[in-house]
Amino acid sequence: MRCCIITNSHPSNDVRIYYKLGQSLSKRGEVHIISTNGMVNSSINPYQVVVDANSPYKALSQIYRETKLYKPDLVVCVEPLTILVGLALRRKFGSRVVFDCHEFFADAHAERSALILRPLVKAIYLAALRFLAHRTDAVWAVNQEILTQLFPANPRADNLLVLPNYPVANVWDYQCDVPGALAQLCEMKFDLIYVGGLTKDRGIFKILKCATLLKADFPRIKILILGKFHDSAIEAEFHDYINNYNLNAIIYYQEWIPAEKIGLLLKRSRFGLWLFNPRLKRMSLATPLKVLEYFAAGLPVISIKTPLMKSLIDYNKLGILCSYRSHDITTAIAKMLKMPEEEYQAMSKRCIEISESRFNWESLEPALYNLLDKLG
Repeated sequence: MRCCIITNSHPSNDVRIYYKLGQSLSKRGEVHIISTNGMVNSSINPYQVVVDANSPYKALSQIYRETKLYKPDLVVCVEPLTILVGLALRRKFGSRVVFDCHEFFADAHAERSALILRPLVKAIYLAALRFLAHRTDAVWAVNQEILTQLFPANPRADNLLVLPNYPVANVWDYQCDVPGALAQLCEMKFDLIYVGGLTKDRGIFKILKCATLLKADFPRIKILILGKFHDSAIEAEFHDYINNYNLNAIIYYQEWIPAEKIGLLLKRSRFGLWLFNPRLKRMSLATPLKVLEYFAAGLPVISIKTPLMKSLIDYNKLGILCSYRSHDITTAIAKMLKMPEEEYQAMSKRCIEISESRFNWESLEPALYNLLDKLG
């Protein structure tokens, strides 16, 4: 089997694309990951190819020309627009086309619009996305809710598969070189770590507010924030807040780093933070990869209380839940920081055990291969 995974926005070494889909599919044949940025690798399967493009839209034609060279049997499309490339390749070579739907694209797109326009924008986007998705040979998604949104009439059809974004087993156990930019951080220990997008609705300013409330009782507390800002105004406000409230000795910020290096920083932390505005339905429904990565590294999680988080974290005693209020988050953090070491180690062990037994990518491979066999 010759397979091409195509993306016009994710790097070629993205965790899901390379370390999960790429590695799993490479057990069945030759895999080429074609992207607009990331690593280039022409010697080891799965191979990584980067095309030059100024925008995600202009990238489509270049991705098509590059993918066409491999005459793929299977094309995995990572974003909605790349389905157009997949369909063109199917027409030319008879390739099977799969859409890897890893988020609520319509909801995320609508959130960029004014509040009054969001229902209309979502409806238009979703109609277009359903049109494209129905023309693929199969769709796999990170949860059943996405499939239900895309295929409301038959969300459990044979060509649909729930393929959660579980971590690779033992992903943080191996040794890797420490980049120079991380050398100082890797000599420190952190009480709390947040990994993810840096936006208001992901609680970035809640973390800063909690830091101001915690520093009186925990003067040596250290919080590591790892992620990337997509809004320069939010980034400026973030740094101003740190300076104005004298949080420079508490808050440590690190921009995006290669996925395979995140374990270096997770291992130096005690608790993982996953804060988000529960009014955002798409974030309340999906099991976040970052929480599962925290578990894989043995980090209990402090998160917002939702039905999903309650069934995952509260039921299995893997952390603590609270409301989306700074005072309540602060209280929850303080309670965890005061936890006796023996209780912490027991909770950390439960996090690792549930990751190894339930939430690992390898457990999903049989279902993935079964769908590939159906596609022929």
